[in-house]
Amino acid sequence: MSVREVAELLDHGTLLRLKSECGGLQTLLKNNHQVFRVEGGRVHIRDWRAGSEERGRAESKRGRPVASGALKTRSCWFHSQHPQGCPLEAAQCCFAHGPQDLRPSTKPLKKMKWSAV
Repeated sequence: MSVREVAELLDHGTLLRLKSECGGLQTLLKNNHQVFRVEGGRVHIRDWRAGSEERGRAESKRGRPVASGALKTRSCWFHSQHPQGCPLEAAQCCFAHGPQDLRPSTKPLKKMKWSAV
């Protein structure tokens, strides 16, 4: 389905709100890359069972592998929200399947540009 077709499913007020809150529908979909994949203006639901690109190889936006300290630091959207759950076993998924899997991030916090001294 194209981004335009997805947009046609929403009313004009919702599209305006998305534009003002998060930069628009395509930005919202890309920001939720755990669930959606947007390529060439087409929207796909991400299938984590597919090849290494789609699977839990966990890559950053620049295509570099994510440090192991970032694994399981966020909840799995599929596990908690999809009616059929996550297609992967907890051990294969890069995201936490419940509070027992959730780990604190070891990634250092970004320094605030205008932080108070």
